[in-house]
Amino acid sequence: MFDDETLPQAPETPAAADSPTLQEIEVIDQEDTPVTFPARNRRQGRAWALQMIVQADLNPFVDVGMILSHFWEQQWSYEQEKAHRDDAEPGKPPKREPYPEERLATHQLKQFTEDLVRGTLARREAIDAAIARLCDNWSLDRLGVIERSLLRLAFYEMDWFGTPAPVVINEAVDLAKFFANEESGAFVNGVLDRHAHEKRA
Repeated sequence: MFDDETLPQAPETPAAADSPTLQEIEVIDQEDTPVTFPARNRRQGRAWALQMIVQADLNPFVDVGMILSHFWEQQWSYEQEKAHRDDAEPGKPPKREPYPEERLATHQLKQFTEDLVRGTLARREAIDAAIARLCDNWSLDRLGVIERSLLRLAFYEMDWFGTPAPVVINEAVDLAKFFANEESGAFVNGVLDRHAHEKRA
């Protein structure tokens, strides 16, 4: 973690000409980190929460309830397609089952994930002000959507959800590296470490 007051330069993501609609956002492929369903691991919950917060960022006028329901349905369809990819008969589309609540994630993990999303979005204004203060010379809209969304999620979990700071930082850095790159991981680490130091002061 960074102990000084100097943050690494934030990786800047060029803004797209047009933000995609909710239906155009695809589930991020996590084939390199296979999940046993129903998922029970909180890291998977955080990864899902991050993707939903990204969707909310790209679709600011869409109700959070729609984002949640659409994401779960989309995730289930994606997992089914992946499972049936090798088994489908040539020229015949794979059979799709209706979305069963408990087969994708346990009730506890689904609740944990949705609590993170709803809490982060409900307190976004206060969270954004805190992030902006720590990101010297960087406005939030200059950050990549992954870094911006991940910092929002981590600030919420650290300040309102009660998760210990070291856990939040480690999880956020790993997610930044997975969904973005090493540079993003270093930037997220620096901002969160600085925030944690201020909370302890």
